[in-house]
Amino acid sequence: MDETSLESRAVTSPEDAAVSRAEISPEERAVLLVGILDDPAAREDEKDDAAMDLEDFSGPLVESCLIRIIRAEDFTSVLAQQCAESLGGIWARVGRVDPAFMAELRGPAKDEVFGILGIRAPYLLPPGTQR
Repeated sequence: MDETSLESRAVTSPEDAAVSRAEISPEERAVLLVGILDDPAAREDEKDDAAMDLEDFSGPLVESCLIRIIRAEDFTSVLAQQCAESLGGIWARVGRVDPAFMAELRGPAKDEVFGILGIRAPYLLPPGTQR
């Protein structure tokens, strides 16, 4: 996500944005990005950027948000695919998956997750999975 878009939600001037960027913790940044995904008034491009940026974070808040959005988007939308790509990237980085959600994945979202894992962490794919 463009830092200007993210920070414009919390600050009112360029000087505030510079200070905010220096003071915001990774945890706070993740919470702000999740907030954008959950904001019904957020623009589609903001949500796509937030979903993409969440790949740099991990933890229950981030993963549950990505999973929730993928389900809400019926596994098929561009946003669901972006969330799935980030989720696959997180799982590859941390070396574990959510087996229950892996079994639930389908359509383009499944293709994204399995594609990322197939490249970065094939050992996390279910046995017998062909990529």
